[in-house]
Order: sequence, then structure tokens, then C-alpha cells
Amino acid sequence: MNPVESILVEGMDQGNPAQDLNDEYDGPFATSQQVLQCQFSSWYPTFSHLEGRKRKNVTIKSVIIMDLPEDLQDFLVSDGVEMPVDAQKLSSLGHGCDDWSSDEEDERSQENEDTQQAVVRNYSFPKLTEDIARAIQTLEGSVMPKLNWSAPKDAAWVNGGSLKCTTPGDVYLLVKSSDFCLHDVLRQSWEECEDYDPSQSRPKLELVLRKWCNLHPSMEFRCFIRGHEMIAISQRNHTQHYAHLLQDQRRIQAALLSFFDDTIRNRFADGQIPNYVMDVYLDQKNKVWLLDFNLWARSTDSLLFEWSELIIMDADDEPQFRLVETANQVRQDPLASYRAPIDTLNLASLTGGTSKNFEDFMKRCQQESLLPRDRDETSTGSSVESLD
Repeated sequence: MNPVESILVEGMDQGNPAQDLNDEYDGPFATSQQVLQCQFSSWYPTFSHLEGRKRKNVTIKSVIIMDLPEDLQDFLVSDGVEMPVDAQKLSSLGHGCDDWSSDEEDERSQENEDTQQAVVRNYSFPKLTEDIARAIQTLEGSVMPKLNWSAPKDAAWVNGGSLKCTTPGDVYLLVKSSDFCLHDVLRQSWEECEDYDPSQSRPKLELVLRKWCNLHPSMEFRCFIRGHEMIAISQRNHTQHYAHLLQDQRRIQAALLSFFDDTIRNRFADGQIPNYVMDVYLDQKNKVWLLDFNLWARSTDSLLFEWSELIIMDADDEPQFRLVETANQVRQDPLASYRAPIDTLNLASLTGGTSKNFEDFMKRCQQESLLPRDRDETSTGSSVESLD
């Protein structure tokens, strides 16, 4: 427990809510053990094959590719979004295009053509591409990719607004375009640990492909566990109001608590990690599915709670269950800033910053581009599927 947590807990014991700290406290720091146990390969084998249980699998069927090329990290951190040589024509959105590099890169390359030959490294991962294609086939034709801890939710805009991948190229494109995945590539969660030791070897990078399922966002929930007790439950998608959740709140809470008591408690990390966060899904048959484990740390979104509440919440009480109860209570979408390239946002600001002005501007651009040009004219330019 860090000093701020100690002050908050002491304030509770003395009847002082420590209100002055509530707005300043961003949450606890993770330990290296928590980071290791929350990476996908640490917990998936346990919960995809439960011993001595009638229901052996409680999570989404997945394939973990651990033997990754040594230069994959160089590819993922390199500038631009040029595809590996062996996957250039394997993206469902590429329409046969060989090059996903940006227009800026093309312009810079053209400028340098007369003066020097640009040095461009072409990456090729034939075995990995084959492994990805085989995994997609194994997982019934479509997958959602992620790395050790993070999924590329911030990059969905490059894939038609979805994380659904049907080709190796889709997987490369999403992971390469994601800042969230870059966080994993650089092992920043590891380096942010309160007990970080630079002499320790970093976790190896892993690529995870999960079977694609059409989950209804209203039935995803985030559960907060402290001291091996579930203390809080939050609606996962807090940017929407779902009226039916209020009617089903007691049933949902009972199902999640039962799942935690029977399946998760003291089984995650063999009971060695008392504080963690888990994401779950409740299907139409009232069956709970484990989606992910997250760090009990400031890097994890506390959604409808504040971390200053969670660290002092009484674990002996019934879990607090928070929903977006009215349309006026919806929260800002944390992914909103990732829905378009920054160039688009900059262009929108130049047109007055309103969607109407931006839409009118784009329509004029389209109309003007259809006008015939003289040859000497120059432009100066101004339903839920089975989860297992």
C-alpha cells in the first residue's frame, strides 16, 4: 500500500472521507507479479480447461502464438503502416493494395528520389503469417487479435470500425496501428511497476487470436476484486444507457457473484494475487464467460467508480453494482479520440469545428473533384455466437 492509499484508509477509519484526495488519487501501482499473472498466457490455460468441472471452459476459445520473429518488434514500432511482404495482399480491406504507408511518406520518398535512394526495410514473416492463417481457420474463420495484455481497440477505425479479422493482413494492420498494443510492445506495464527492476528480464511478446463473437455490449461487466472479495461491479460500456439492466440488476449480480465464488476465487494466479480486475460477459442463458483479467492499478479504467473509492470500500459488504441509470448519466467514450486520424481532426478544426461544416466541406471537395479540368490547369492546393 503506497502512502496515498494509507492516508485514504486512515481517513476512512477516522470518519474522514479524505475528500481532498479523492480528485487527486489516480489509483495504485501494479507489481511485477500482477503484470505477469494478468498476461493472457498466464491465465488462459487454467480457465479454458478446468479440471474436475462439468463446465471445463469458461472463456472464449483462443490461440496463443508465442514463437514470434525477433524483428517483429522492430516492425511494430517502425513508422508508417506498410504491411509485411508476405501479407500485403492478405488484408480484407486492402483491396489488393501493396502499400499501406501514409501519403506523407510517399511525398517524402518522392522528394528524396532525385537526391538519394531512400532506405526502406521490407519486413517478412512467412511462418508467422502461416501460423495466423492457420489459427483463423481453427477459430472458424474470424478472430480478434491482442498482445500480452492489450487489444487494439483504439485502431478499429482502420478496419472498418471493428476488431474482426479474417486474414493475416487484418491482424497485422490492427496491431501495427494501435497505441494500446504499442504499450505492450514496449513492455510499459512492466516498467511502470512499483517494484520494477531493470535487471529483470522482460516478458516475451505474445500474439493472441481469440475467436470472434458478436457480444452485446450491454452484457459486459467489469468486476473489482480486493483481498479475494468482489467489492464492486460496473457496467462495462458506460457510454450508453441500457434500460433493461435496471430490471435485471439483481439477477445479473447473483450470476456474477456465483461465477466468481465457484470459478475464479483462489483459482486465478493460484490465489497468490488478492487484488485484480476481471471483465466478464453474461449470455442469454445466464451463463457467465470470462473475457479478461486486468491489473488492480491506475492503468485499468475504473469506469463508474473512482480508485479512491475502491481502495477503501468495505469488502465485507455486498458488492456495489453501478449502472448508467439514465441517458443523462452516460460517460464520455475513452476511445472517442481514436476514431479518426489526427489529420481529419485538424481539417475539421479548420472548417469551424462543427460536424455540419466539415460535412459540407467534404461534399464540396467531392463535387469539385468531379469537374472536368483543362489539360494545362494546375492546382496550387489550399446476435451472440457460441463462445467456446
